[in-house]
Amino acid sequence: MNETQPARIELLDVIRGVAVLGILLMNIRMFSEPSAAYFNPNAYGNFTGIDKIWWTFQYVFADQKFMAIFSMLFGASTAIICDGLMRRGEPVFATYAKRIIGLLLIGLAHAYLLWSGDILVSYALASFIPFLFRNVRWYLTALAGLGLLAFGALSSVGAYYYFIELPAEAINEISQQMWQPTETALLAEVNAHQGTWLEHFAYRMHHAWEFQTDIFLSWGIWRVGGMMLLGLALYRQGFLAGKWTGKAYAVTALIFVTLGLGLVVNGFLANEAAMWQFPYSFFLGNIWNYAGSAVTAIGYIAIIGWLLNSTNFRFGFTAFANVGRAALSNYLFQTIFCITIFYGFGLGLYGELVRAQAAFIVFAAWATQITLTSLWFRHKSKGPIESIWHRFTYARWFGSGA
Repeated sequence: MNETQPARIELLDVIRGVAVLGILLMNIRMFSEPSAAYFNPNAYGNFTGIDKIWWTFQYVFADQKFMAIFSMLFGASTAIICDGLMRRGEPVFATYAKRIIGLLLIGLAHAYLLWSGDILVSYALASFIPFLFRNVRWYLTALAGLGLLAFGALSSVGAYYYFIELPAEAINEISQQMWQPTETALLAEVNAHQGTWLEHFAYRMHHAWEFQTDIFLSWGIWRVGGMMLLGLALYRQGFLAGKWTGKAYAVTALIFVTLGLGLVVNGFLANEAAMWQFPYSFFLGNIWNYAGSAVTAIGYIAIIGWLLNSTNFRFGFTAFANVGRAALSNYLFQTIFCITIFYGFGLGLYGELVRAQAAFIVFAAWATQITLTSLWFRHKSKGPIESIWHRFTYARWFGSGA
């Protein structure tokens, strides 16, 4: 057991670091341009040449993949934390509840004070799912996770067939709200982001609430909850604990990355053929990526497991592990970094850059994060936000915390 412990810790830290850096590849869209362009490349800006290559790269290799990894890691961390509490004889429910309340408060502050695209609130709201399954056999947990994911996919199929039965006028109206806004609506969104913090507050509050209610109930809880259960199952089975052989990781990586990216590319081509029209591309055409991203995410993790367990390749792994040890702090740092560049109370570049130019912002954020995190861990053992979260979790406010 002692021989596998260091590998397990290193694997989880590296995976977490890769995930928090990788998620900016998609979040940069929401930071830099109107929200409809996150899903519909024709909603705003240019979709030809290098800009199309960049958008396509994001869609194929990043969209939903790193969020899926984060969700799986949350499921794994539920097992790690609860197991540790039980071993130490500490109250499991009370301590876990304080941890989730702390995460919820951080997420709410993030969503309403800084950026409406926050995912932490969704994780906090869905956290009861892996908690309920923390002591269930891994294969039953995996089946339950697949069931939640399947329900989310089926709901998209149902929504598509519901929408295509609506009158054309109703479809066009809904499309203008969420898929292809009018020039007036796009300009209003750009102006809101280029305004003052207070001027942007009304927009941020509306979209944060929508994300935490309608979108969470119709999509988020099935996607996030399902991936959390898969992560919990894969940790119990040994995959996320670093206990597989290098060969097993290699075979898994080859199969899952090939299959996952194949599904994603097929979906992209289908959407291209449909000219990214609503409701097809929003619902039916997105299912390929919905499923493919989950498969690809497992493949990405397997690549890291293979590199750690079967090769001497370690380039950048220390930096990734450091970022992973302060994943929450780095996630929030990305918001501060990006809104300083794009929002009106910063440089005000929202909606001003062409898509490919946003790639340089991603690279700059990564370099800054890696540098600052490495410097931080020369003197500290926990990330700054992690330290606050830890103190909140183990405070003696509810029950008998440690």
